[in-house]
Amino acid sequence: MQIRLASEFDTDVLVNLFDEYRQSMGFKSEPKNCRNFVRTRLQENDSMIFLAWEQDHCLGFIQLYPSYSSLLLKPVWYFDDVYVDSARRGEGIAAKLIAKAKLLADGTEVILVKRTKVLDNELEKNLTNMTETEGMYLYHSDM
Repeated sequence: MQIRLASEFDTDVLVNLFDEYRQSMGFKSEPKNCRNFVRTRLQENDSMIFLAWEQDHCLGFIQLYPSYSSLLLKPVWYFDDVYVDSARRGEGIAAKLIAKAKLLADGTEVILVKRTKVLDNELEKNLTNMTETEGMYLYHSDM
């Protein structure tokens, strides 16, 4: 399996996964709006989306939104989106996507990756080095 940064060439496959992700979270299917959202994220370069690939099949994604902490004087990445194709769950793909995000955070002086807590999500119990604070999961890279 290869994990790589998404580009505009990945829009079609990412739109399908992103729409499935939203549906898994209880939202209705909106492929047109998902396409606009994903295309804008990729064109504006205001989030980082990593895709997990196996041969020519995209298995899932993780999306990170960069920001900054004025108090800590460091960059912060908000991590709210991770999704794995339902047929491939339970194989550790989400854990590998999260590990990639952690590796990048540690290697680029990002102080933490923060993930919004989602109730009844199987992924929550698989997150390591995370602490729950006021409804948020925080991953602290080395300070």
